[in-house]
Amino acid sequence: MWLGRAPGGGRRVLEAAHHLFQAAGIAVEDLESIVVGLGPGGFTGIRIGIATALGLGQALDVPVAGASSLEALALGFSAARRDDAELVVPVIDARRRQVFAAAYGVGANDVLTTVIAPRVWDPTDLAAALAYAGPSLVAGDGASLVPLPTGARLAPQGPMHHVRAANLVARVRASGALPVAPVYLRLPDAEEALLRREGAPPV
Repeated sequence: MWLGRAPGGGRRVLEAAHHLFQAAGIAVEDLESIVVGLGPGGFTGIRIGIATALGLGQALDVPVAGASSLEALALGFSAARRDDAELVVPVIDARRRQVFAAAYGVGANDVLTTVIAPRVWDPTDLAAALAYAGPSLVAGDGASLVPLPTGARLAPQGPMHHVRAANLVARVRASGALPVAPVYLRLPDAEEALLRREGAPPV
């Protein structure tokens, strides 16, 4: 399930989940665990997703596990690599002409090795970092914002450019659950605006 960035998407999470359960022929009481993406991403979207997952987990008395959205995205398109040496670079549009991104090597059993740590990037700075990192495959809703250097290529268009629920679950199964805490990588817009008004540089 992927709701995209349509306005009001957060409010439709439970409705979409209800339709998913119906399509799969299961009842919500059949759930044994819940996996939620921790970000990075939009501040409000991450909060809504985590709050919804924790609320369902408490109501159903099932465990809630966290997974990195960047790692899940990387796992979702890693099979499109040309060879084992090609890095996977998940890129999420962070708005404000920035992207959230990291670079990973992929080993046996989908083990990811961090080559470039997750952070918020100016797209040209990310391109410069990739130029030194070696051959790479780039995907995500922010991938088209990055001026790809020689040796980097864009993954084919399709679902692999989205963070999909199945990949979040696969990430937890491959590497274990993360604590359910949001990963923002930068301050929310309101806090940065407050810092600017107070004369402090934004983080």
